[in-house]
Amino acid sequence: MRTSIYPWDVQAWRTALRTAGIPGFALLALLLGTMIEFSAPSTAGPGHSSTAQLVFVRGPLCLLALLLLLFRPRVSRLRLTDTRFGFLAFGLLYLISTLWSAEPVVTLGKSAEIVLAVLAFLEVSRSANALQRVEALKQIILLTISLIAVITVTGYVLHIHAFVQPRPGLFTRTTAQAPFLSGNGLGYVASALFLVIFAEWQAGRIRAASAFSQMAFALLVFSVAASRTSFAILILSVILVIARKSKIAAVLASAALLFTAVLYKSILVRSLQGNESSKGFASLSGRTVVWAAALRTWQEHPFLGVGGGVGGKVVVSHIADYSLQQMSSLHNGFMELLTGLGSIGFLIGMYLLLQVTWRVWKAWEIHPEYSGTYVLIVHAWLTTIMSTGVFGWMGYEMAFFLCILTNIDLVQRVPVMVASAPFLMDRRSSFAVVAK
Repeated sequence: MRTSIYPWDVQAWRTALRTAGIPGFALLALLLGTMIEFSAPSTAGPGHSSTAQLVFVRGPLCLLALLLLLFRPRVSRLRLTDTRFGFLAFGLLYLISTLWSAEPVVTLGKSAEIVLAVLAFLEVSRSANALQRVEALKQIILLTISLIAVITVTGYVLHIHAFVQPRPGLFTRTTAQAPFLSGNGLGYVASALFLVIFAEWQAGRIRAASAFSQMAFALLVFSVAASRTSFAILILSVILVIARKSKIAAVLASAALLFTAVLYKSILVRSLQGNESSKGFASLSGRTVVWAAALRTWQEHPFLGVGGGVGGKVVVSHIADYSLQQMSSLHNGFMELLTGLGSIGFLIGMYLLLQVTWRVWKAWEIHPEYSGTYVLIVHAWLTTIMSTGVFGWMGYEMAFFLCILTNIDLVQRVPVMVASAPFLMDRRSSFAVVAK
């Protein structure tokens, strides 16, 4: 399947939705529901959903996804060794935590979205062309987040007030945002788009001309974002992709970056700090403060937490600093997991992430044709460290993570792999076949 990140590419949408089938439409509904998230005027922060948004947007789209998945319910059988089995355990604990959640309605809604997303991937895993359909789901995620990014950047270019924030970026005096996407979030989206295209180009799945134009598009989006973390994601991931082909080239690239960073240290620090105070910069924009508060909340509910998806809400509601109360999350998926589902949920999540990372590292060498999927494991780690990532609640990061773990489960089953992707039967000619 041809990978495209242009949201106006009608053929890419049509092919992805046709290949994925009904689960593709269900996943699209879930993504739109979780990404089109407006805040109420009386509440603080872009992540504090208004009641109207939940009733008229997110709720109906979640219900639509449920109806689509119930139309022809078919799920694949799971093995105890499957990474999907571990994620299913995480999803079930999330759902059960509704019983003791501080905000049971919120936990129930967020757990329903996670369960529906898992069902979408289990449905496509059942078919003979399972790997192709998983790739189609990844394509739908790419097109969806690209569409949201284009809308955000368009609003910024048109100088619409809600789409411009005075915070300087790495390259601009102001940065783009939207009522439904922060400046940091735009950077995470842009980095994911760039990395998929870069990795697939390196693997020979995309022609150079197409790859360069799409990477330029992703960098254009990135240039007006306000995320320092996404800059680190780009650098680390590019080096990792290079290392998969040449360790010497990766070492030389790392040495060159380190030398440049030392040489221009003061300029780099000023660029990263922007207009932020030294105190705010040192505390990672207040992250360390809320993380310390999160640990205190965890100590009060050490085993089961305060409920899936509401850990961050409980923590910030007890912080006296009004500016920190505006934060939409703890900006750390591990802290969200620890406060929401306690030590039990944290251990399940960490085991799952480490297991997936180890299997990705091994599968990447054997199946370089899926580099565009495997490279996203770096994105998963860094967005989970500095943002909600893959364990807070349903979003495109979690959807990408489901793509990764479903792929690595399927490639271990040779009969399924050959049936779903015939070009893999002769690895020496696989890239040539894909390029046609």
